[in-house]
Amino acid sequence: MTQRRLTVDAGIVAALGLATYLTSRPLFIANPKLLIKYGEAAWHAGLARWWVATVLGMAALLLRRRFPLVALAATGGMALAHVTSERPGVTPLDAAAPIALYTVANAPLRRVFSYAALAASVSCALLPQLLDLPPIYFGPWRDASLLLPVAMAVAWLVGDRARTRRLYLEQVTARARDLERDRDRQAELAAAAERARIARDLHDAVAHGLSIVVIQAQAAAGAMEKRPATARAALAAIVATGRDSLAEMRRLLGLTRPQSPELAPLPGLGDLPGLAERVRAAGLPVSLRVDGDDLGVSPGVGLCAYRIVQEALTNALKYAGPHATVDVTLHCGANKVELAVHDTGRGAGGEPDELRGNGLRGMRERVAMLGGTVAAGDAPDGGFQVCAELPLTDKPAEPV
Repeated sequence: MTQRRLTVDAGIVAALGLATYLTSRPLFIANPKLLIKYGEAAWHAGLARWWVATVLGMAALLLRRRFPLVALAATGGMALAHVTSERPGVTPLDAAAPIALYTVANAPLRRVFSYAALAASVSCALLPQLLDLPPIYFGPWRDASLLLPVAMAVAWLVGDRARTRRLYLEQVTARARDLERDRDRQAELAAAAERARIARDLHDAVAHGLSIVVIQAQAAAGAMEKRPATARAALAAIVATGRDSLAEMRRLLGLTRPQSPELAPLPGLGDLPGLAERVRAAGLPVSLRVDGDDLGVSPGVGLCAYRIVQEALTNALKYAGPHATVDVTLHCGANKVELAVHDTGRGAGGEPDELRGNGLRGMRERVAMLGGTVAAGDAPDGGFQVCAELPLTDKPAEPV
């Protein structure tokens, strides 16, 4: 990139030099009238100053991108030397000063430097008029005194416009990159949340199914010799529970595959009687009471309530002990769903929730996502209870 820019600047210098040679070549030739007026020594001295200013200005123009202020000072001094000289005067080389001012206006400098460079350049370009110097001749113009100030002002305006556009494009590009990063981050967070949701559902389904399978297998083993009919019923319950658990696992995992045919709806409030019946078949007496109309309950809230009851019944199967009973109460009100699961077992006994596995933690995460509340612990009259309040819709609560 640097080599290409240097090549472009060298081309600009060569083009200006060629244009000056083609348009102003006769002005470099001394005629007898000028020699008589100024003298040969004065003529050659003025011509030498012109060439020194030209060489310095053109050399500085090659470095305009790296040192814009230095290039502007050198090319402006060159233009001022040309304007104030008798011969050859203003030439195409003096276009280097507007080019350098354009570079200053377009450079990533503080705005105060750009404005100061504009004021100084225009003031120096107007200096010949302020000093009442002879008219400047340039091409077809007999008086080109205003040509250089106008060129400087136009060059600054074009450069400032280019700088503004470049900064705008940089801001747009940076904003696009930020939005892309935010999109990727949101996608990662959504994927992580979906993985956590599927993990919770799998835990609930597998833990519940295996708990019933273990209890039924123990019952079948104990009744195998003396009560074969009871053993066959327990084995049949194991088969049914295993098939239901596998079907639910396929349904959950099928949601992660876009082309999977497993698109059956997830369980909800209408599946609670079947859940209670399976637990009764495992040997734990369960009573279920549902009050109110559940038509206004969203599928997400219904799934959450089902999983809470499922986890509470699974824990009762594991920890409540023999001769325990469970009461499940569900009330669908006008604004919320109230849920309570109370067993008459031995309770937690002050044990932390971690000893009961990840079920209670997953339960709290589900309820928090919906903006509801849940409490789990020993009941005042003995046993263990889980109480939850859920909104009718699955929209999360507004942050406070």
